[in-house]
Amino acid sequence: MAVCDTIIAKQAKYNMQVDANLIKGALIHDNAATNPNDLLEWANNSPYIDVDGHNHFDQFINPYNYADLAYLLDSCGVTLNRNILGGVAWKGPFESWTQYLEPIHGYTFTNFIWQADILWGPATPGHGDDFQYFGVWRPTSPTDLGFGMHNPAGKLTAIGGGCKGDIGFVLDTTGTPKLTTHEIIANLRGMADYINSNPPPPNAFYTANMLINFRDFTEVPNFPDSIATIIDGIQDYVDEGKIVWLTLAEKYDLWQSLHPDPEDYFLQACEDVVYTGTSDVLPATYNLRIYPNPASSVLNIQSEQTDLAGIQVYDLLGRIILTEQTTANSATLDVSNLQRGIYLLNVQSRDGDAVVIKFLKE
Repeated sequence: MAVCDTIIAKQAKYNMQVDANLIKGALIHDNAATNPNDLLEWANNSPYIDVDGHNHFDQFINPYNYADLAYLLDSCGVTLNRNILGGVAWKGPFESWTQYLEPIHGYTFTNFIWQADILWGPATPGHGDDFQYFGVWRPTSPTDLGFGMHNPAGKLTAIGGGCKGDIGFVLDTTGTPKLTTHEIIANLRGMADYINSNPPPPNAFYTANMLINFRDFTEVPNFPDSIATIIDGIQDYVDEGKIVWLTLAEKYDLWQSLHPDPEDYFLQACEDVVYTGTSDVLPATYNLRIYPNPASSVLNIQSEQTDLAGIQVYDLLGRIILTEQTTANSATLDVSNLQRGIYLLNVQSRDGDAVVIKFLKE
């Protein structure tokens, strides 16, 4: 619960993926079937957390497939925002994702039917042969080549996890984090700097996820504080729109709204995003704050060092959507009438400087 509290307090996003044992524990010990404040239902009702299933099926040790997990979560009062294959095996023969191309019946709860929407998980620290790509696409087949090819008629959408080894907060065999919090922060900032400073490729939609394991929570002292440090370490990039927090379901829905054409896709290998993470890029104060980002109704712009002169909002086609004149060091924009999507905010100061920042309209 402390990790969830941290995510909520910092307004980050978290896909809390749980297996059958945890769900059954909630049903037994948290009265999750009748308790509206059980951990799983409480977390899923937060706008910052989605609860999903995460499974490794074994008919003798773990006789629950993804349909069974969906049934158990439903028994807890959890409504799935999207049907996600977390921990997907991206190539066969064991637990290949292709078995989920059609609706499946539960293995234990045989009358329950479940249909997957999203493939996620093929970029897990500790897995030496994962598919390390940013982007959104519909894989063709469970092979090295086929998984990285887009099939417009595909029934399942993959969301890439990006560079798994550089942002995963996991432990080595001695119980020590493989990366320090500041190394993760520096790597995240380095990725964002590269992506935001280079011309975007067609359909650019960079996706990354930081893995944290439940089993590590008790091994790292003050684990929630480590998560808070990482979130705080990239907060200025979030304020500037260089990094946007989204759950997997939100990434999927945003991609679909921006790219309704099934021919569209985006795939970029981790090694193509060139960056060097250094801890000295962490500023103590920030000149400009843009919040909240994503924004649903209003967007606040605040400068800590100079007065503002003008603000323009552009869509991705370069068209001016909104303008605002001000002589103060802060301004508030009404963005409630903007369509959902990514916009560019051009902010000019009275000193003649200008900065362009991305923000997401929910």
